[in-house]
Amino acid sequence: MVTAVLAGLLGGCASTVAGTPWPTGQGPALPSTAAAPVEPTRRPPTSFTVPGPLSNGPLAAPTTDGRPTTTVPPVPVPPSSGLPDGGDGGDGGDGGDGGDGTARTVPPVPVGDGASRVPDGRARPAPDAARAAPTRAAAPAPPAPLTSDVVADECLLDRATLTGLLGGPPVAPATNAVVTRTDGTRTRACFALADGVTVSVNAYTTNRSTPAGYVAAARHGSAVTGLPAGTSATVLDTVAGPTLQLATARYLVTVAVAGRTPSRDQWRAAAVAAAAAVPR
Repeated sequence: MVTAVLAGLLGGCASTVAGTPWPTGQGPALPSTAAAPVEPTRRPPTSFTVPGPLSNGPLAAPTTDGRPTTTVPPVPVPPSSGLPDGGDGGDGGDGGDGGDGTARTVPPVPVGDGASRVPDGRARPAPDAARAAPTRAAAPAPPAPLTSDVVADECLLDRATLTGLLGGPPVAPATNAVVTRTDGTRTRACFALADGVTVSVNAYTTNRSTPAGYVAAARHGSAVTGLPAGTSATVLDTVAGPTLQLATARYLVTVAVAGRTPSRDQWRAAAVAAAAAVPR
């Protein structure tokens, strides 16, 4: 009964491809037989050929495009690769060296992509050679902001000006003397002494800006007014005591007073005297 019903239904419909529900010409037909899976029958080859000479040994026969080839061994195949034993090794081996459960150590051989060959006489670098990162030359250290000892005589202030800064006449004429700093450097300065007070005068050239720019960049300073054209000055509190910084066209002059604080008029007199005495 069921067979008759099915036959009647199928007979009243369009013809179909055997084994499929698709009408003829309207769907894919399954292949009549399925190809049986191909099982591997041997291990991977133990040698292969790449374009281009890779060593100084003899070259193999040229390829079809005219480039010579060299046969090199590949990386080792471990015995646990899961492939069946019994391959001939391709290079006279013992069936892949997998029968005794040990892997053969074969050093890797550099293999190029065949795009170009290495000129004769030049060795191809090893693949595991460390590629040296390009090194940048260290940037040169910036110059020191000031250069000292740029004038032969740094005693730029006369006796009257020194008397005002010291609060009394100097006990001896001002003189140039060498000073050894805490970092071991030695510089020269002009010194004048009174009772418990010292004045030191230094002249510098500036290396990172102009003398005027150096003075203008000083913070927490008190500007000195009434100076000759082309000069500027400020008074700063420093570890050496209150210090005048005077900028001329070529030099930066400093006048430090240890032991007392001169008045604004005394600072102005010192700036005017130093500007007149410094070399042009």
